Amino acid sequence: MRPAFITAAFAFLAACGYVGDPKPPTLDIPSRVTDLRAIQYGGRIMVEFTLPPLTTEGLTLTGVRSIELRAAAEGMERTFNVPPKDAGAFEYEFAAGEWTGKRVTLTARAAGPKGKTSEWSDAAVVSAGPPLGVPVNVAVENAPRGVRLTWQGAGPGYRILRTTGDQPPSPAGESSKPEYVDGVAEIGMRYRYFVQTVDGETRQSEISSAVEITPRDAFPPAVPGGVSAVAGVDSIELAWERNTEDDFAGYNIYRTVDSGTFEKLAGPIEAPTYSDRAIEAGKRFSYSVTSVDSTGNESLRSMVVEAVAQ
Repeated sequence: MRPAFITAAFAFLAACGYVGDPKPPTLDIPSRVTDLRAIQYGGRIMVEFTLPPLTTEGLTLTGVRSIELRAAAEGMERTFNVPPKDAGAFEYEFAAGEWTGKRVTLTARAAGPKGKTSEWSDAAVVSAGPPLGVPVNVAVENAPRGVRLTWQGAGPGYRILRTTGDQPPSPAGESSKPEYVDGVAEIGMRYRYFVQTVDGETRQSEISSAVEITPRDAFPPAVPGGVSAVAGVDSIELAWERNTEDDFAGYNIYRTVDSGTFEKLAGPIEAPTYSDRAIEAGKRFSYSVTSVDSTGNESLRSMVVEAVAQ
């Protein structure tokens, strides 16, 4: 039989919640930042990074005591105190002026609730320079192949940003010249465009003022080519080259008799051929063809062809 005092001791330990040897205290060291990014934007160096939500022990990071951002270049080093907050996305910026002409290496680390710091992050490098000029006199217009932008600037390259509605601007393309054609803009959609000067991946100007446009289809399809007219028995047979535009809708045929006034004879028709049977033998008939798109834009008339009815 178990002695009563031993049974009582086990009961006491169970009541106290004893389950084994005590565990050592956690270190609460933040995990290392692995996505540090930096650019020069105008006259500022801007840094972004994400502080992971877990400690090096795989536990939830319960607090951030401090964030250090270190900038170093030949003969210079500065440490900036980033306002701490919970784990997540961080942004910080500082003046680029004193770093002009230098290759700046940036790293970051965080201190947890017990003051223990993470390892330094991977480095992000920015070659700081004078602020790039902001593009000016940005203009936008309808173009046959999309929306055409022009501006004035002296940059090595340009980035074009576009937005619709309340959406934030997103990159639409890049150009090495002060012009750009947005070939994927949709007819009837309202767009706002911005332009900024860029020099590589890490130097950007501030963004230009916005210009707005709602593209519309104001451009007719190509003039039909290769038009021919051949007199047959009781008809004059017309033929021409087929149009290939995506928004092509049909052809109109115009005719005049014995050098009179041109009048519309038929259309729109889809096929690049037409048989004119409303003719009189011995008379001279002249023809011209136009193409029409789905919004009603009509091309100029083709070259005139003639045939004498038999």
